[in-house]
Amino acid sequence: MISKETINKILSVSCIEDIIGNFIELKKSGVNYRGLSPFSNEKTPSFIVSPKKKIWKDFSSGKGGNIITFLMEHEHFTYVESLFYLAKRYSIKINYNSSIKKIFKINHEEHEKLYTIQDYAKRFFINQLFFTREGMKNGLNYLIKKRGFNIKVIHRFELGYASFSWGSFTKKALEKGFKIRDLKKSGLTIYKKYSNNFFDCFRKRVMFPIHNLSGKVIGFGGRNIEFSISTKYKYINSSESDLFQKSKILYGLFQAKRNILKEDLCYLVEGYTDVISLHQSGIKNVVSSSGISLTVEQILLIKKFTKNIVLFYDGDSSGIKASLKGINLILEQDMNLRILFISDGEDPDSISKKYSISQLKNFIAKRSYNFISFKEKIYSKLYKNDPIKKSYFILNILNSISKISNLLQRELYLQEASNILDIRQEILIHELEKINKRNKLKIISFQRTKKSVIENKKIQNPLFIIEEKLIQLILNHGNKIIKKEKHNTTVFKEILHVFKHWNIRFSLNKNQEIFDGICSQKNENKTDYLLSNNKKNIYSLSKLSKWDKKGIKVTDPEDKMNQYIIDLLLRYKSLYISKLIRKEISNYRLNKNNDREYFLKKIIYLTNIKNKLYKKLHRNV
Repeated sequence: MISKETINKILSVSCIEDIIGNFIELKKSGVNYRGLSPFSNEKTPSFIVSPKKKIWKDFSSGKGGNIITFLMEHEHFTYVESLFYLAKRYSIKINYNSSIKKIFKINHEEHEKLYTIQDYAKRFFINQLFFTREGMKNGLNYLIKKRGFNIKVIHRFELGYASFSWGSFTKKALEKGFKIRDLKKSGLTIYKKYSNNFFDCFRKRVMFPIHNLSGKVIGFGGRNIEFSISTKYKYINSSESDLFQKSKILYGLFQAKRNILKEDLCYLVEGYTDVISLHQSGIKNVVSSSGISLTVEQILLIKKFTKNIVLFYDGDSSGIKASLKGINLILEQDMNLRILFISDGEDPDSISKKYSISQLKNFIAKRSYNFISFKEKIYSKLYKNDPIKKSYFILNILNSISKISNLLQRELYLQEASNILDIRQEILIHELEKINKRNKLKIISFQRTKKSVIENKKIQNPLFIIEEKLIQLILNHGNKIIKKEKHNTTVFKEILHVFKHWNIRFSLNKNQEIFDGICSQKNENKTDYLLSNNKKNIYSLSKLSKWDKKGIKVTDPEDKMNQYIIDLLLRYKSLYISKLIRKEISNYRLNKNNDREYFLKKIIYLTNIKNKLYKKLHRNV
């Protein structure tokens, strides 16, 4: 999407030692720079940056490349995100390929508006926290005295405060020139049509900005200071938007990602304050699912940085349930999992305040278990001296083991289960095979159901409906003469002519088979073929005479056959071309090389044809 000239300008202007120096400490070493690897825990610097060649090399991990590859490796940006990051850093305006603008609406400017609003909101809430009487009394007092956060960590996570006023943020934002339409999109302002009024979504709450991987604010979490009827929810989040999708983000990942890479481990907690408390205590490779149930998207986000997860949830019943629910999800994504077992009433926040950093790490090491030992601790009292309950528990363990794709790990977990549960391994293997068979049958059943749904969608698809009508016309009226300006033809020959001229094939195989069957007949046999199929085909219409006897007039399709066949073929061609355009757009997006220009020209060509067809159908383009 970005022109080659712009990309070359970005790469030529970018100073590699300046950019990398923002992420790791570099020291001059001759003509190069040297630093500790950000990808391993080395003690002797082996990370080299060459300003002359504009490349970097990490000898401890074997990684290396240019400034773009560094941002992709270290910050996990995409190629395009890396270019945007550098362009913004050096104030380079992004120029897009002009041909792209004709086909696709570039929503970058729209997103930038929302990012700007979120950034303004962040600064507004910070100002409210530190420089207003209400903010200092309610927000700052809560964070420092009740939560025990220091000023350094408050600044690190850019915490703020939303005042009790109904519209202070929105009013100030409008004064700054932001549009009400954009404020509504941002999820920070609610507009009521019936009263022609607006008000802030967050009021009298401590504000937790939520950042994306590049550090931009994409939404907020707000915690109420005191319980009341008007603020019955302890936490509320920004509403879903193009930028903010709760199921696909992790709170604290922006602040934690470098430490996760260094430690090759991620602690996963439930709440915002858990992340900040652990971070303040020295455990900085920690993220939160922001108070929602763990999702596959969130697990895969962690997997971009490490395959090792430690679940660190509250010790109460809801925390234990959340841990148990997350086990299979994490194992299915080929992750290495440990779970912390803590007492009821304890949580990451309270434990982080209880111990020093060395004691905390020692506590975590002693209290973290694999999923078999964790489940055994949870369920052992429930199935004690009850063989039936114990058998259900064993099946629960085996169901989790079945989610592990690595055969060696699966074998070792079976050995672990055999030792802990005091059950022969052969028995466990036999039961595991039964579970695997059931799972395969479920997958097959799901696929069949999915196939059935797809078939039903096909039946409802306008393109397929017209195909059915065309086949119906061929079988019922294929030999009917229709008058043209220069010559007469038949229904079948007219359809055949259009399909050959436009190089069209029926989308449904059964329709193409019928069509091929008719085409394969010799000219003298075509009439017989059509008549014989007309007698037995499923599309045959009931005799119209029986309706006439009842005094009901039914329009015969033959009455206006000429116009009917023309309109039907026009509609079919327009739908067929639309289908081809969608296919080419998909090819264009998937293709990353120079062939994209070819696809673009093809899309434009097909769009022009579609517009002409729509005009013939008397539609507005």
